[in-house]
Amino acid sequence: MKPPQKKPVGALQRLVNALFVPGDKPKPAAQPSAGGRKADPRAELARLIRSIRAKMDPRLLKLAEKVARKGPPTTDHERAMLSVELFLAQKNDGGAFADKLRAKLEEEKRRGGPTRH
Repeated sequence: MKPPQKKPVGALQRLVNALFVPGDKPKPAAQPSAGGRKADPRAELARLIRSIRAKMDPRLLKLAEKVARKGPPTTDHERAMLSVELFLAQKNDGGAFADKLRAKLEEEKRRGGPTRH
């Protein structure tokens, strides 16, 4: 029998793997307190969440929080808006492209429809 082949890793899995790869040195294990009990797991989880959030792009984090609050997009319009927001959040131009796009859309609204080229 052939050994099973590995599936290609998707973009989301690569992002998750990048976030959860430990740094150069592993963190020391939690030391028991004077009473012989381990550190609070909730405090450890909160520390891990803070470290992961610190590594993430704040714009992408803001979009993730928005999706978590509202739930996943259900209409085509919401999906399109989220796709555009994700695309613009990945640009590293300080928002210049987003401003240019916003101005173009406002100009089209004033004229009453999309421009024809």
